[in-house]
Amino acid sequence: MNCCEKRLYYNGRIVTLDAEDSRADAVLVAGDRIEAVGGAAELRGLGGPRLRETDLDGLVVYPGFIDTHSHPDLLAAWAPYAYCGGTADLASALDILRRHDQLHDLPIPMGYGFDDTAIAERRGPDLAEMDALFPDKPAVLLHISIHAAYINSRMYELLGIPLDRPSDNIDIVCENGRPNGLVTEGAALAALDKLPPVTPESLKRGLLAAVDHYNAQGFTACIGGGAGLGGLTPHMLGAALADLEREDSLRLHLHLPVYADRFEQALESGLLDGAGSPLLRFHGIKLLTDGSIQAYTAAVPEGYHSRPEIRPATIIPQDELEALVFKAHSAGQQAVIHGNGNGAIEAAIQAVEKAQARFPRADPRHLLIHCQMASDAQLARMKAAGLWPSFFGLHVWNWGDRHHDVFLGPERAARIDPCGSAVRLGLPFSLHADTPVLPQMTMQSIHTAVNRRTRAGRLLGADQRVSVLDALRAYTTYAAAMCFEERNRGSIEPGKVADFTLLDADPRAVPPEEIRDVKIVSVISMGRPARGCLKD
Repeated sequence: MNCCEKRLYYNGRIVTLDAEDSRADAVLVAGDRIEAVGGAAELRGLGGPRLRETDLDGLVVYPGFIDTHSHPDLLAAWAPYAYCGGTADLASALDILRRHDQLHDLPIPMGYGFDDTAIAERRGPDLAEMDALFPDKPAVLLHISIHAAYINSRMYELLGIPLDRPSDNIDIVCENGRPNGLVTEGAALAALDKLPPVTPESLKRGLLAAVDHYNAQGFTACIGGGAGLGGLTPHMLGAALADLEREDSLRLHLHLPVYADRFEQALESGLLDGAGSPLLRFHGIKLLTDGSIQAYTAAVPEGYHSRPEIRPATIIPQDELEALVFKAHSAGQQAVIHGNGNGAIEAAIQAVEKAQARFPRADPRHLLIHCQMASDAQLARMKAAGLWPSFFGLHVWNWGDRHHDVFLGPERAARIDPCGSAVRLGLPFSLHADTPVLPQMTMQSIHTAVNRRTRAGRLLGADQRVSVLDALRAYTTYAAAMCFEERNRGSIEPGKVADFTLLDADPRAVPPEEIRDVKIVSVISMGRPARGCLKD
């Protein structure tokens, strides 16, 4: 739609999520902006002679959903590789990887999405099994968390890691005096960096497919998980996305923090300056303070329920973390800090508190990503420091039973992703799926925040349930503020960008146990339909 065109969407149920939580049956769009909200008859009078109309046929219209942490760039770059999640046993996962290689014969076979504690064996492949599968070329089976990987001897060789003696690198797991096939954190990322470089054209194709996946799940905006991971430089990613925006084929607003080791260069080059383009902005630093609870690499000082002897430290030394946070904070940038375990959460809070003490900022909106094990006291300090949580709420559904029985035990598991505590404290929060860790499944995420039910049906932490409205604001108004986009997105009001998510029912009008059954019909991004068929 060009700037002169107007379109009336009528005969719908418009849920504005404005301050009054008002409703309407029509919305008038001029170009990429909302001109007016109200009744169809009065809005027709504002449309002029060239007005086009779309009958919503009773669909429910919410502000466009915003994902506050995931990796569409990795999803795009990994398009050539095998998805090995959702299998019942190890043999099935390895067979997917083997058959994929037979079809594609890639220089380095790679499978992702593998969940070692979700299969019958409750383990990943050992070195001998990986070598038997791929004796002649490097191979990687990536843990679902992206914080660990199972590799073969050829990959160890490519990484320069000797196999005939133990390693003093904590990320290279050894058994019986030698590496056993499992690598974690820095070593796992190093293995991913060995994958063949992505070409600009294949990256653009992958990004279009990734955006389509996000649109299908109701998203019109996203905060990335750290530009510069997986062999993709911020420049490569920015160039591909800018091309798609110029070609008018991008239907997702992207707010992209830069991974820590590339942040200084991005800051000095001016990449992080200004408001960016209508659909693309680089802003902020991504910091990784610990790993994953599911990979036993999260900083849990008290130890794990099934393996109490495992008590990982944070990945970044505290003084280095504080220096990096202060550099971003004092430059007016957003610190986007990954923290799962309570030890990592404490490290992040201290870093932000010290940055605020040295250089006070009234409204920094730094983000703590995942924030699984935060206590109420930690959440209160986060609110005071301007550090907001983005919860991976689907942990409750997908891993909640294993958190209860294996990783954390009943008491700590009941507190993971403490959305209810955030609401009681008046701390804005958002939700995410960390794609490609999990596929985007927006209604399941909202359903889980409201119901706190695991895959097995267990109620996990009743006091951490939230209202449907709070769960929806976590994907709209609160999420927009986390992008510094509250003047443009997050509610349906005149002057804001025409980003809409269309549903077949209102999640606030169905029984709580049926929220996940609500269908996402289509999205409209900056006034332009992205998916589905809306007829005039």
